[in-house]
Amino acid sequence: MTVEESVNADRDRIFQVLTVAEYIDAWFSAPGSAAGSTEITAGPDCFLVKYLLLNGLEERFVGSYKIVRRSKIYFTWSRDGFGNPSSSLVKIRLVGDFGRTTVHLMHLGLPRSEQSHYKLLWEASLRRLASLF
Repeated sequence: MTVEESVNADRDRIFQVLTVAEYIDAWFSAPGSAAGSTEITAGPDCFLVKYLLLNGLEERFVGSYKIVRRSKIYFTWSRDGFGNPSSSLVKIRLVGDFGRTTVHLMHLGLPRSEQSHYKLLWEASLRRLASLF
């Protein structure tokens, strides 16, 4: 599953917003989540995303990232608390330099049943990211 968004900012600024835990909350947007319920907890090279759904259930994801270089970020995305934790890979590539950057995001290893949910999640999150600049 692949999504992309053009952002009116340079790669370095976007890189920081994508990798610093305090900023993840500003752009992360899960479909069906309660407004203001997203919490991000950071660890060394990892982060925990937790939010409440409108039906009152909690979703949790653990991301463990590896920075290939400032234009490429990879992280594992592990769903937590659903009986069978699953892990997938998110690859982000930042293309551009000065005032504008295209964010290419690929989420690999998803079960077919979850692909449409994650497409909505990443499209909404990248739109929200673009709106910050």
